[in-house]
Amino acid sequence: MAKDRIVIVRGFEYDPIDLAVAFNKVAENMFGRDPFYGTQNRFFLARDPVAFSTVKVGLNQEKKIAVGQMRIKGVDGEFDLDGATIQALVEKSETAKVESFLDKIKVSLKTASLYKGKAVTSSRSFMDLSNINLNQLVYNDSVFGELADNLWVLIEKTDQCRRAGVRIRRKVLFQGRFGTGKTMAALVTAKKAIENGFTVFYLEPTNPDVSGAIEFMLQVAKKYPPALLIIEDFDREQRLGDFCAMGKTMTAIDGMTSKDFEIVVVFTTNFKDKIAGGFQRPGRIDKTISFNPFTQQDTERLLKVVVPPEYLGPGINWDKVSVATSRMTPAFIGEGVGIGATLAAISRANNGEKPVVTEEILLQVSEGLQDQHRACEAAEQPGFNPNR
Repeated sequence: MAKDRIVIVRGFEYDPIDLAVAFNKVAENMFGRDPFYGTQNRFFLARDPVAFSTVKVGLNQEKKIAVGQMRIKGVDGEFDLDGATIQALVEKSETAKVESFLDKIKVSLKTASLYKGKAVTSSRSFMDLSNINLNQLVYNDSVFGELADNLWVLIEKTDQCRRAGVRIRRKVLFQGRFGTGKTMAALVTAKKAIENGFTVFYLEPTNPDVSGAIEFMLQVAKKYPPALLIIEDFDREQRLGDFCAMGKTMTAIDGMTSKDFEIVVVFTTNFKDKIAGGFQRPGRIDKTISFNPFTQQDTERLLKVVVPPEYLGPGINWDKVSVATSRMTPAFIGEGVGIGATLAAISRANNGEKPVVTEEILLQVSEGLQDQHRACEAAEQPGFNPNR
């Protein structure tokens, strides 16, 4: 007599990898270690092997999990992991057991999701933000004010914004020359987001299919609200002349705008003047923050952060140093001048002597960077090669 079988289907509003990890964890807790074995289409055929995949489950941590179709020891039936859905074909008498299994998976996802509250890249790597320190950043005061009033307020005062009727949904563009600190500001924003209960998704600038990835990442982000999505160099396909990609990106952004999802998006670009006008209207980009302003006072503050305080010599004419670095971006001033001067001071100190960063060293290092700086400036002028 044929067994009386039923199909149980359960969908989950989580990423498929997150669901698969929870499925494996709960199965092992309920049915013992290594509970999976292969399915069998006909009783006289050999069983198909269980498919396994290795996924990242934390910083430098991986786990091998069962995926696809399988049977579980202790359950008379078969399971199929299909995206964000679990389908079970089981004997009717196993209904209560299977429903309990699926309920526990739901609880596991809610209380111990693989991604919720974490910072994750589009390639599913976990980001280490522990060394990101706001106190070590130096921006122009106007930039800090723009970041605080237009972006960080949504992250740090989320409940208050909700009570005021402000939706936790905003798209902010960071624009500025190479090395002005856009990426670091995005990472600081990511750290603030994690500390305030957001989930962060980061679309790397190396991703070749920006427009397709944006749509996909928005779909993932909406499953983990409130979420922050960071998209580096988002307009590079447009600069390469791919206007179909531009249309796909606009459609994806418009789709997010029309729905009540709590997603804050940060875009970065080095070439704001190359962005199509259709991108720049409110609704697609709600606010643009320029990272270009950097005063002589900012230069002094940055160098005093980068150079160890005990190394700074007396009597430095900071106005003179600022003039020598007047057109340089923060990256050149910090990494080039600050670190370069520190290394020069260490090199010139005799054994046992404390290194001293003098005005002379700062000016010499600044002068030594001028050719390199001019080459970078030339690459940013109109007529640039977008493949560089």
